[in-house]
Amino acid sequence: MRALLSSEMLKLRRQPSTLFWGFLAVPIVALLFKLIIEGLLFVRMGRQTSGDVDLFLSAAKSLSLSGNSIGQLIYAIGIGSVFFLDYRQATWRLLVPRHGRASLFTAKVLTCITWLALGLLLAAFGDMALNLVLSVAKGQGAGFVMLSGQSFLTLVAAFICALLELAVLVAFVTTLVVIFRSMIAAVIPAFLLAIGSTVLQLYLGADADRLPLPSYAAGWLRDWILTGGSPMAGVAGLVILVGWCVILFALGLFLFSRQQLATE
Repeated sequence: MRALLSSEMLKLRRQPSTLFWGFLAVPIVALLFKLIIEGLLFVRMGRQTSGDVDLFLSAAKSLSLSGNSIGQLIYAIGIGSVFFLDYRQATWRLLVPRHGRASLFTAKVLTCITWLALGLLLAAFGDMALNLVLSVAKGQGAGFVMLSGQSFLTLVAAFICALLELAVLVAFVTTLVVIFRSMIAAVIPAFLLAIGSTVLQLYLGADADRLPLPSYAAGWLRDWILTGGSPMAGVAGLVILVGWCVILFALGLFLFSRQQLATE
């Protein structure tokens, strides 16, 4: 399993365009957007102080990018590319005789989740570095930077929440790629699920929150972690996200294990 996972990681690293645009572009663009906004404020307001900055709490809030609809579309393209590559190049017939179906499926899933986790870490550490630079640029220095144990725990919890939300996306996209053997047929429904959740919330208001959709569940969990929202809603969101992961991964593996791949 370790050799197979290393092989999948190497395969993705040899596709720098897919790796960058599919897994790292979203956090980098988010950081650049924050840099531009803060830069405009700095130019407009000068070296005016803005109070203490909690580095860990700010980084935790930056991880909310996992719920962005456009971000999920880009992530879905990257995830779909990892799974669709072997269908497009017809290399399953070379892999299936040497490895178990469960190992092949799990290695690809873990490869996607690993790079998504690295992207989230990039967003978090980049946000902290950016806040430090901005604090120095405004003449505040490191004395205006706060580091607290409670905020660190919040950051860890927010990271787990964001990664779990993206794991649901991995499960959803991979299952659709297995079913349709097409990347487009997987990416478009994933985007529609993300954007459709927002549209439903606009039309139905609070009634939409009763639907056990991944974006709503992640929002409940995120509100509990970041703003002290309802603990019951947060736990319910956690259970729903885990449920989506388990069901979709099980379905994807079940269908993958029954495909005729040895001749493809």
